[in-house]
Amino acid sequence: MLQEHPAVLAAGVVGMPNPETHNLARAFVVLKPGSTCTPEELCILAQKKLPLYKHLHGGVRIVDSLPSINKGVKLDRKSLMVMALRDNEENIIKH
Repeated sequence: MLQEHPAVLAAGVVGMPNPETHNLARAFVVLKPGSTCTPEELCILAQKKLPLYKHLHGGVRIVDSLPSINKGVKLDRKSLMVMALRDNEENIIKH
């Protein structure tokens, strides 16, 4: 659904562990060259098109590339999860 946005080249979503809700969806998005889009725009898009439980409550992070396996054919969700967990650790340290 995120790739329907005209600025989005690729996207991957992982479930972030959350003690209150089990998981929060976090998206990692690569923008098309020369395109701009904010994480907030993509969260609003998800809110308009998806049921509540699929909203991006874990946020959206704009990245340069997504990790892949099999020579770029398949998204490496394990690596995405590591990136998401690292983001959470950094946020905890900052606050």
